[in-house]
Amino acid sequence: MAKRWMRNLAARLIVALACAAAVASAQSTANEDPAIRFFVLVKSSNYSQDDAGHLALLNYHFFSEIFPQEQLQQAVSGELLRHDAPVEPMVYEHRESNLYVEGGHFQTLADLDAAYPNGDFIFRISVAADNIEARMSLSGENGQTDLPAPIRISLSQDARPVAPKAIDPSKALTIRWSDYSNGRADPRGIVDDMIFVVVQDCQGERIVHSGLPFQRQDYLRYSAHELRVPSDTLEHGEPYAMFVEFPHVVDSVIAKGVPGFTSYATATYLDLQTTGEAGEDACLPAMPPMDTGQTDRSD
Repeated sequence: MAKRWMRNLAARLIVALACAAAVASAQSTANEDPAIRFFVLVKSSNYSQDDAGHLALLNYHFFSEIFPQEQLQQAVSGELLRHDAPVEPMVYEHRESNLYVEGGHFQTLADLDAAYPNGDFIFRISVAADNIEARMSLSGENGQTDLPAPIRISLSQDARPVAPKAIDPSKALTIRWSDYSNGRADPRGIVDDMIFVVVQDCQGERIVHSGLPFQRQDYLRYSAHELRVPSDTLEHGEPYAMFVEFPHVVDSVIAKGVPGFTSYATATYLDLQTTGEAGEDACLPAMPPMDTGQTDRSD
């Protein structure tokens, strides 16, 4: 139990230091408004991967997020509008550490596009007495939705493949993924296509995170092919959940010093299990969903 507590404390300290460094950064893409880190609008596809490496489609998803600085979250509000429907705004709701618009899940891409046609969207964000407004496109080439190809995850230890349910926590774990089909550098120079790799323990704590843009300059970009998890990061005899996500940037902007982008994203979720005898820490009765895209675990 003490080991888990120390590990989670260290993870929180690392995140806090990264946030502090990002706020202090003077780079042109850094957030000049300390109240908001960035905002994003996403169309996504989500898959689950089984032990044999087979993929199953979970859903297509539409959502938007605003990421404020934690201590100022309640001072931030916002709404999202299609440029051709300004009388029907979608209002952001406060969810834990961010603000969120949930657009729903769909079984086909055609259904998603019919509910939310590609085009320009307007973001209106209020921070105390200040207002931020930005207009960005959510349209791929020729107006099409250009989602990255489905992601297949592979694992290895000691340079040998390892099954997802046979991971030795005393050894380093290398997580690899299939090619980023449409990855590229941002032509506007604000944020390149990124890769998110996240591992969550059976209590819902995120113990591995590859980093967010605008907080860490070393966040994983589209050209990366693997992430190494150091030995002893995972506990013996416990289940874990993970995902790899490719957010492909469609449009990007910096509005009053606050960066924002729209993206087409694809994510794959995979369950893990370590070998050995479990410790005294109690897991939750069921693995919680890692985010709103993992609908096979949502209520």
